[in-house]
Amino acid sequence: MSEHVRIRMYNVGFGDCFLLEFPRANETPFRVLVDCGAHTSGYPRPGWKPAEAVAQIIEDITEPGQDPALDVIVASHAHQDHVSGFGAPAWDDVTVGEVWLPWTENPKDEEAKVIRDRQNKLAMGLELAFQQPAFNQRWLPAKEGQAQMNALRALAANSRKNETAMNTLHHGFRGKPKRRFLSSVNSRKIVPRGCPDLTVHVLGPSRDPEVIRDMDPPAGQSYLRYRTSVNAVVDSVLNRPFTRSFTLSPADYEASYEARVSDEIKEAAASMMRDDDLTVAVSLDKAVNGTSLMLMFEFGEAFLLFPGDAQWGTWNAALSDSDARELMARTTFYKVGHHGSHNSTPIDFVEEVLPEADKLWGAATSVHEIDFWPEIPRLPLLKELKKRSDRLVRSDKPGRGGEGVEVRRGIGVDFAVPC
Repeated sequence: MSEHVRIRMYNVGFGDCFLLEFPRANETPFRVLVDCGAHTSGYPRPGWKPAEAVAQIIEDITEPGQDPALDVIVASHAHQDHVSGFGAPAWDDVTVGEVWLPWTENPKDEEAKVIRDRQNKLAMGLELAFQQPAFNQRWLPAKEGQAQMNALRALAANSRKNETAMNTLHHGFRGKPKRRFLSSVNSRKIVPRGCPDLTVHVLGPSRDPEVIRDMDPPAGQSYLRYRTSVNAVVDSVLNRPFTRSFTLSPADYEASYEARVSDEIKEAAASMMRDDDLTVAVSLDKAVNGTSLMLMFEFGEAFLLFPGDAQWGTWNAALSDSDARELMARTTFYKVGHHGSHNSTPIDFVEEVLPEADKLWGAATSVHEIDFWPEIPRLPLLKELKKRSDRLVRSDKPGRGGEGVEVRRGIGVDFAVPC
């Protein structure tokens, strides 16, 4: 049996897609796919489509003479850059054992329904506002208006419902997979069937609404305070993610789904966007990120931390829990949160919890540089991580590889993490 866990990071541009392979004696590896998505503003090359990554994954998991199969699929949260790949038709031919999603995606959970409805109302308000001439007239005359408008549209696009992909995750794949809806409360520890040597610790999301709403680091807990005029506006409302004005009545909400949107609703949406355009889109983006799964995979001496796009509320809850903090201190491989953005990796975690170089084996950042998000990835964060491991690898600039790191040109990077 192999003495390594293999982690395959696929280069999907601005997005996440990781295949974890845990060795089993005399058997094929236990395979876990964590996310499969890419943001349309950050594809790795012109003409690329997420279906290319899906085809490569299927090739990688297909054993001779067998149909392609995955033991577990994890969708950390419903953002486009994490799930869009699941919209590919090729998944119809893949056998899957289980699908794990955050508890907020559970269709039978009434609290989850409230959160989803709130996010959907906000997303619909953005879509309506984009249709208004006043929106373009407001942004385009400004010197940096086009870039700011692109950033706004990109944020909103990432939070769209991704219906085809989410339908696959909820109802698709071969083998009638079991669905689990996870939180740090009702599913703290999982030993997956078929791999008794693997323990998955669920560190987030919490079910506490106050934790989910707490989306941004307090002063001193962020590597980024890049204050342009846009960031100043964004920062001013981060503590009120769902403004009262940016909501619709239940009747108007239902009517919109029947494609009978009244002029009054359209005018209301346009008015909202004149107030604090980017703050609304950022609030929605952070609200969805706040529901992200944060998982630690424990296999022998390997501790693989995958925080998805977890925001400060989830991080703070985990770091404040003595058991979770002790577990995180054993991290040997870190999937850098939220593509290396400022509010993805708290300073406290890096400087006080994350092991030093003799214990942290490696880290991976799945990212693609986008002009209107110049601080992603945040270079001071990467510099701090680099001090703790020479195996800090970016998907867009993987370098030549090295011991335990194999670069697959045009595909991604493989890591052989000791276990």
